[in-house]
Amino acid sequence: MIQIIRMLLILLVVETGYCGYLVAKRMSRPLPVLPNAESTDSLIMEEYRELALEAETGYAPEWIRLGQAFLGQGMYAYAENCFAEAARQDPESAVAQSSYAFCLERTGRMADSTLEYEKLKDMKADTSVPFTSPKHYLYAIGRNYLRQEKPDEAEQAFLQNTDFQPADFQRAKLLLRSGRAEEALLIVERNLKESPNSLYFGFLKYLTLEELGRDFEAKQAADQVERAMYVVPLNFNTEFIMPYSKRLGVSRAIEGYNQMLDRDDMDHLAKKLDEVFEMVGDRRTPQVKATVMRMIEVEFQRKNPDRMLLLLKKLNEFGIEEPDTIQFKGGVYILKGDLKTAEEYLLRVAEMSPTIEIHETLANIYNERNETEKRDYHQGKMALLAAMMSFRNDNLEVAEEAIQQSVDKNPNDAQAWFYFAEIKRLQKDRQVAREAYEKCLKLNPNHGRAIDELKLLTQ
Repeated sequence: MIQIIRMLLILLVVETGYCGYLVAKRMSRPLPVLPNAESTDSLIMEEYRELALEAETGYAPEWIRLGQAFLGQGMYAYAENCFAEAARQDPESAVAQSSYAFCLERTGRMADSTLEYEKLKDMKADTSVPFTSPKHYLYAIGRNYLRQEKPDEAEQAFLQNTDFQPADFQRAKLLLRSGRAEEALLIVERNLKESPNSLYFGFLKYLTLEELGRDFEAKQAADQVERAMYVVPLNFNTEFIMPYSKRLGVSRAIEGYNQMLDRDDMDHLAKKLDEVFEMVGDRRTPQVKATVMRMIEVEFQRKNPDRMLLLLKKLNEFGIEEPDTIQFKGGVYILKGDLKTAEEYLLRVAEMSPTIEIHETLANIYNERNETEKRDYHQGKMALLAAMMSFRNDNLEVAEEAIQQSVDKNPNDAQAWFYFAEIKRLQKDRQVAREAYEKCLKLNPNHGRAIDELKLLTQ
């Protein structure tokens, strides 16, 4: 009997000790901090709570998921706590470390952020998160120094990142600003060989040549800038955050819908969008416009003008009236066969935000009425926009054909004559270019760029 009592006492002591250990362990685990529920979308708040419970009972991966959920909604301070805990639990996690450094950067603590980014040098990069790679975190360190107004340290950080084009661009800028234009030009020209149509390096070449007093070459570089494109990114914050912003609430439902767009089933898409719209409810969030606009597009494809009008009214209730929504109102009345009302809306859009599509629709309306002068005007505008697009894509041959159509259809358009002159000047047809600039100025005597280019030609 005594032995049984002893055994029970021993079991009681062991169980009490183990329970105490579990309680102590539970109490030593940090608790996730959540934002105020009253100021957070209820759908997202519910998902935050679920993720927080997983983090509370889990380990580094669960804390990272919660941090990424906060990051996707721009809640950097809440995300920072999560990534700090994940990094504490798993010191080898490059994802936790880079994300923690990123949050410090976003909340203005540049020096602390740099120290945390530097810890990544001894970690293995994770291809799923860009800021874990050396080229990205070295670039982030350089930008931190720039914000701290430490150009020498920034230059050294960018120098360690040679051949990463964004870092080369920032270093060349620093060289130019510190009076080392020749060194800057070497970096710029090396990168333009790799990306000949880069807007950023093209503009920097123009500034550098101008600084060196090489005016003729600077003018050539300036001409090329107008036909350049954004082919070298300089900021990776959006690339980093965007995937996380689509994981919660209405955004996740919208993303699910976007993945179904290849299905050629308008009725099915309309049903799915109705479900998303029901989720949106009366929320005045950025997703409202995106959701309703997609619904309007689907209803336009289904040729359902009455439903389109209801959806457009919903946007108006939210204070949203933009060229896109006005264009869809025009589409409503085209479907209804009321071309006069459609024309009024489309003309408003043509003034606010002209596109080839808008001018083409108006040209078709006037063609049906045999209003040839108005038809030709809009066909000329279509050709002008096509010419400008080809011109900016550095395709002068296609641009030349389109601009000829534009001045033929609409000979009183000063803008068309300006681009006609620009194309001819770049093709070395100086006499024709001069005459075209003069026609532009006859129609619009205050066209500043035409005045400048004509002055250069006459010199």
